[in-house]
Amino acid sequence: MSAALGVEVRTLVRSTVARVATVVLVLVVPVVAVGLAAAARLGGDSTLALKVRPMVTGAGWDAVTGVAGQVLAVAALLATGFVVSRTFGRELSEGTVEPLLVSRTSRAGIASAKLAVVAAWAVLACVAAAAVVVVVGALTAPGSGSPWPGAARAALGGVLGALTALPFGLVATWGRDPLAGVGAVIGVVVVTQLVTVVGGGAWFPWAVPGLWLGMGGAGVEVSLAQLATVPLLAAAGWVGTAWWWRRAELVAR
Repeated sequence: MSAALGVEVRTLVRSTVARVATVVLVLVVPVVAVGLAAAARLGGDSTLALKVRPMVTGAGWDAVTGVAGQVLAVAALLATGFVVSRTFGRELSEGTVEPLLVSRTSRAGIASAKLAVVAAWAVLACVAAAAVVVVVGALTAPGSGSPWPGAARAALGGVLGALTALPFGLVATWGRDPLAGVGAVIGVVVVTQLVTVVGGGAWFPWAVPGLWLGMGGAGVEVSLAQLATVPLLAAAGWVGTAWWWRRAELVAR
């Protein structure tokens, strides 16, 4: 298993998709989020300010980290979904899976190593993004108080969003192509918006992180049971992917 982890770490580091996703999560998302919070506070009656203010709850650092968490939760879902789809789908579409299957690590172990590395990358990226939010947010002078409780909540929301993307590795395996997973990610994002509009988002795992961070407005409450649907979904996706890799025909057709 340790050998498989090493292989997957090296593969992820060399991945252009992972590099771009890292830049987006760690640098682009914090800058955009802090900019939106500043526009809501300083933009007066501008069109941007009027559109952003419904996203903002509280004031000062609470507002900055709250907006950052909402943006990060969605961005982490998309970025992790793209990375995990590439991680699994590439092996089948490019025929690189065959050398893996003759290694000492079991098929299920290989799948678990892939998921573990992607999950670890997502956690590190979300924590780094929250830290960058604090640094960039300080430049806009959001007010007194500590930014760290809100930043920690934003990072956790991003991690929860990333966890909901892990099952797309199974989709990419089924489709034998990274684009199968990417298409599923985009489809889920669209469905999430529809489910949220009709009021069912709190029980829809892909919507839960954003709603927990205030995306649905101050009147939307997310219970612990509803939050628990996120790790349950991630665990089901992990188990399902490992099972599929153990039993399915993976050799390129």
